[in-house]
Amino acid sequence: MRFKFRGGEDCPDWVLAEISTISRLSSIKLKLVCVQIMNHLEDEDMKYDVFMKLIDSKNLSVSDVKGIVAALTFILKSSLKYDVEPSFVDSELQQLGFPKEHSGALTKVFTDHLQRGRDALRRQSLRLPPPEVTWTVDYLKHSSKYGPLERAVVNLNINGTPCTVSVDQLDLLIHELKQASASVRNISL
Repeated sequence: MRFKFRGGEDCPDWVLAEISTISRLSSIKLKLVCVQIMNHLEDEDMKYDVFMKLIDSKNLSVSDVKGIVAALTFILKSSLKYDVEPSFVDSELQQLGFPKEHSGALTKVFTDHLQRGRDALRRQSLRLPPPEVTWTVDYLKHSSKYGPLERAVVNLNINGTPCTVSVDQLDLLIHELKQASASVRNISL
């Protein structure tokens, strides 16, 4: 089957395998675990000791707890990533085999943290460090190859890559970069 929370793809087998383990939790514990996962997505560190205390079950091993956290993180993050409506998340989780109470608990947390989660994913996506740019301007009066020139050139060094451009080329580059930046801003809104 194809699921909206997976962007129209099938659910991975490992997530399906974890559903039976997740079902052993009470819906209240599942809700608390989901809140912690959403807090983690919103820039807090993942603390497995908190999950161990929350789940506090004698029947689950450390690897079971890590599997539960991984599967729930995958489901919540994918649902945010593909901008799925909470009602679809609820019905699709029930189609996967989640008990109704569990899918309702997860959906409630998802709904409560929806905007903050989307904002957190937006902040985390496609981020590159700002480029390191150094530049100098030289005024060329004469060239051994071309004779008298009387023009300014800009020497750029962008992340260690040197290039020399004329003032007109630099104006064109700045104009095109501003257009590209505006286009990207319009897409992300």
